[in-house]
Amino acid sequence: MVARPILALAPLACAASLAHASPRTDPTTGRAVFTGATLPNATSIGLNPAALGIEPFGEVLVALTSTLDQLHIDQQDLDVANGALSPGARVRAVEVSPGAMVGLVVHTGRYTLGVQAQSAPSEQFIEGYDVLRYHTSGGWQRDYVGTIAGSIRVTSKYFVGAHIAHSNTFLRLRYARDTALAQGGAPGGPDADEAYDVAVRSPYISSSNLKVTVGVAAKVYRDIWVGVAYHTPPGLGIQSELPGDVDVTRAPSAGGDRVQGSSTVIVQYPASVDAEVRARLTEQLDLHVGGRWEDLSRFRAYDVRAYNSTFTDAGIPEWTLRPRGLHDSFALWSGIERAYRGRETAWRYGGRIGYETSAVDDDTLSPTTIAPRSFTLDAGGELRIAGTSWSVQLSYGLQLFPPVTVTHSDFDPRFQIECIESGHDYESRGCAASREGYAIATAAGTYGRLQHALRLALRYELP
Repeated sequence: MVARPILALAPLACAASLAHASPRTDPTTGRAVFTGATLPNATSIGLNPAALGIEPFGEVLVALTSTLDQLHIDQQDLDVANGALSPGARVRAVEVSPGAMVGLVVHTGRYTLGVQAQSAPSEQFIEGYDVLRYHTSGGWQRDYVGTIAGSIRVTSKYFVGAHIAHSNTFLRLRYARDTALAQGGAPGGPDADEAYDVAVRSPYISSSNLKVTVGVAAKVYRDIWVGVAYHTPPGLGIQSELPGDVDVTRAPSAGGDRVQGSSTVIVQYPASVDAEVRARLTEQLDLHVGGRWEDLSRFRAYDVRAYNSTFTDAGIPEWTLRPRGLHDSFALWSGIERAYRGRETAWRYGGRIGYETSAVDDDTLSPTTIAPRSFTLDAGGELRIAGTSWSVQLSYGLQLFPPVTVTHSDFDPRFQIECIESGHDYESRGCAASREGYAIATAAGTYGRLQHALRLALRYELP
């Protein structure tokens, strides 16, 4: 048996963002070079555990990762009286989010075991821009995941694997509510703003935090490998409940006092599928073709519940939907990498290009969710330090979102006025939009985004 611990130090990029291309994926794993659903390294503990058994080695991986998002929004202001749009504020934001991973792979004949602790770069919501306050005043979501994985060699060409992961989720949502608009009047501005700070998290230890991945990896012809893995949402159920607290600062016109209570945010996280084909082109080069599907249509909104005996008397809603407007997304990528041949590999390199469909329709784009169609470019290299068992690896990914201009936003404050004027007719268009959280300031405008992802690794191989 060849044991090969890997120490990976993966990167510090300077900034992360509103959301990853798809809000639930890690851009440093999967499409990134030296990762994929057919590769027998520690990144497959979470990606496709079946692939762990393809090569007879074990490894240790310690990784730091990071993403950097550059976001441009040129807002359009809506005249509630006549529906006309006019140029509004310009937002230029850059935010950072690091991540980390520790993984261990142990080979024992037919069986390969892996354990991993990971926190991928978090999803960040823009803060510091008062003009965005009805959509977001800041916040983030971060997951801490512990995983146990196993792979079984069924035949020399066919492997099956599974992992079970326990995921702890921390979610912070900050936003404002226009109390004047909520009562059916025209938007009231800062004097009518009620500020919310929702801080929730999943239970420390709970079966509702468990996620399962099942996968296969097969050698279908000579040096052609295929890997496919299915990832369940947390708890294997329809929705996740995150309990915590909510702080509400009442509008200045209502006294501006602070009211605290309990909160639960209900979320329907997506399932996903990762797949890859790896084929030997020459003695030195491998072709990688991969993809990912995410059931993001489940993740339509944050369902925010607030509990305090004084909330109703103060006019603070006990139920609010904060929409994301997501739909299923597909990502595809392809590239070439120098094949890995153990200690005899002095250096490696690779590059991939890809395309990802939108995760949100143009009409539901907002400062909270910016995920139109995009193009990806990833590259990386690995260099062995001469005379040692150490090697250094660096990979970088770029995701370009072409600018999108929204002129017919599903977010429209006139829905709230229309609902009240209808006598709160449950079936009216205005009341339906109000229930779904779209009766707030318009999200019309032009959106542009550029995301950077970085991984730096230091590898060590045992004798």
